[in-house]
Amino acid sequence: MSPIRILDDATVNKIAAGEVIERPASVVKELVENSLDAGARDIRVRIGGAGKELIEVTDDGCGISKDDLELAFVQHATSKLNVIGDLETLATMGFRGEALSSIASVADVDISTREKGADVGHSLSYRRGKPGEIKKTGRTVGTTVTVRNLFSGHPARLKYLKSDRVEVGHIIEAVTERALANPGTAFSLRNDNVEVLNLPRAENTPDRISDVMGRRVAKELVSFDISAGGIRARGHLAKPTVTRSTRDGLYLFINSRPVSSSAIFEAVEAGYAGLLMRNRHPVGVLILDIDPQKLDVNVHPTKRKVRFADEKAVANLVTNAVAEALGNIRHIPETSPRLRELFPLEPAAPAPPAGPTAGTHPAKAEPVRFTEQKELFAGKEESPEIAESAMLPHMKVIGQILDTYILAQSGADLMIIDQHAAHERIMLDRLRNRPEKRSAQNLIAPVLLELGKRESQLIEHFRPVIEELGFRIEPFGKDTYLVRAVPAIGGHIETEQGLMDLIGEMAELGRAKSISEKKDDIMHLVACHSAIRAGEKLSHERMARLIEEMHGLDNPYTCAHGRPTIIRITNSELERMFKRTV
Repeated sequence: MSPIRILDDATVNKIAAGEVIERPASVVKELVENSLDAGARDIRVRIGGAGKELIEVTDDGCGISKDDLELAFVQHATSKLNVIGDLETLATMGFRGEALSSIASVADVDISTREKGADVGHSLSYRRGKPGEIKKTGRTVGTTVTVRNLFSGHPARLKYLKSDRVEVGHIIEAVTERALANPGTAFSLRNDNVEVLNLPRAENTPDRISDVMGRRVAKELVSFDISAGGIRARGHLAKPTVTRSTRDGLYLFINSRPVSSSAIFEAVEAGYAGLLMRNRHPVGVLILDIDPQKLDVNVHPTKRKVRFADEKAVANLVTNAVAEALGNIRHIPETSPRLRELFPLEPAAPAPPAGPTAGTHPAKAEPVRFTEQKELFAGKEESPEIAESAMLPHMKVIGQILDTYILAQSGADLMIIDQHAAHERIMLDRLRNRPEKRSAQNLIAPVLLELGKRESQLIEHFRPVIEELGFRIEPFGKDTYLVRAVPAIGGHIETEQGLMDLIGEMAELGRAKSISEKKDDIMHLVACHSAIRAGEKLSHERMARLIEEMHGLDNPYTCAHGRPTIIRITNSELERMFKRTV
């Protein structure tokens, strides 16, 4: 590393100055980043009292020379910048020279270090912001920084800290983020002498993800590596079968620095379009390598936020990379349910559906018994095998169960298709990607709709979109309309009740600033209301045709709401359930 020097006034004035020590996790973050900048391959963190009583970070980095030791604690003293122009080409984690100075001003600090090539190490203590004498010490190459009694002289700062559990959680997250960004470095974390993290060096990011997030996530990873316009995007993201209710499971790193960017998070989710259920978020790691001159990391003291020279270009690259990666794999989830959960001997009557999206079930279901079942499977004739496509394997229809699910065989595996979800995806594909399917289909008898004032306003507000989709609606008196045509996809929207249900759900969309903003939402609603419902008996031929139509889709795995359309039960899973395996 370069020698530590005090920055000149011009550089200091261009740095986004501010207090970098907000909580114990801030100390851990700054010290660990210093260790990484020092080339450490092994970083050990130890805390006590949720970091308020003790924080100790030990590394095997390059160490600090005796001459630089005291200078390292001077504000705006750093080895990572030489001149003001270096701000535009930053390649290190830290650069402001505030960390050690700020920590020593709010805590007692001891540092011991030995520079590579030196015969002996040196130590220095700070008490109440004042340095002691530099002393010789025996130790290995590297540095240990020990921080005690954080904020002890600043009761107002202590008051704003959260519970010990929350503060420890922030520390774990700080170490986890740096570990994911640096798989070639070993990390450990002990809290009150209890091991919390023990992450050995990993060969690559997926291996580190396995150690941090678990084997289930690692098993479902889809990886990509793409470059364009001076930007490289590397992703290791889980399939839609593994999601979270928040964005906490998605980690973003730009030039190895963990950052938060709503624009990039939204770009990732846009790449999952149609594959995620509402209010569910992706899991995994996205790494962006960008020319430092096209990026400003000097936006905030915590370095958590960045500013892009061309944010739209970065977002488009990410969305396209994610969509392409996910589009090249099959997303058929496998499951290992108990047999009685698949075919209950005494099933409870299904709960009434929340709305058309769930389909329409019979009000009461007869118990299904294996020895007394009547017409459990619809259709007895033979069904031709449906050829394999890029997205789905070949399948042969077996029958229908509960008038809701289609059973098919694929090799030695059992495939279960949700008929409503699958048909809804087909309808959405026709509306979105096949303009000829949006043509109007005249109704034999127009449907009269008598609406309230709110519904009337909705019709007028959304008229450009709904007419583009194939509806022909004309006023027929005060708050009354005649529907003379519907989209050619037809289905339940041909009836008065179906149309009223559709209008009712359109009301939940609200009034958009731009009508085009709601176009896709309305397509989703029309597709849902046009689709076959749960509870509808299908002929063998209709089931085979529906599966064949699924094979022609770019994304046959989820409905418009992100629910799965198909699941697989493998032969080995069945054998385990029937105790046929050794």
